[in-house]
Amino acid sequence: MMIRKKVFSLVLVSLAGMGLVGNAEAGAIPKRTHESTVVGAKAGIIPPSASPQDLENILKTSYTGTYVIYGALPKEYKMTLYSSIKDGGNIQDFRNQVIKMRLQRH
Repeated sequence: MMIRKKVFSLVLVSLAGMGLVGNAEAGAIPKRTHESTVVGAKAGIIPPSASPQDLENILKTSYTGTYVIYGALPKEYKMTLYSSIKDGGNIQDFRNQVIKMRLQRH
């Protein structure tokens, strides 16, 4: 009976420890998301003079996820998206358009 209690206690301690590690990792995600949002807020505007290559570089350096989705789109979709932003605009609106365009492909 005593061995059973010790084994049970060890299992509980192990599970609790795993839960704490998972919670610590989960806490890091909102922090990273907040940091990337702050970076995006600072960058916020795409300059009117941005070429398609400039736009891709902005996405690649500051918005990796959007860059990957954008990069997977066919060239005509990319040109349509670029046309919508070539006179300048808000990066968040552009990112939303990229996602919408990607979803429409399927």
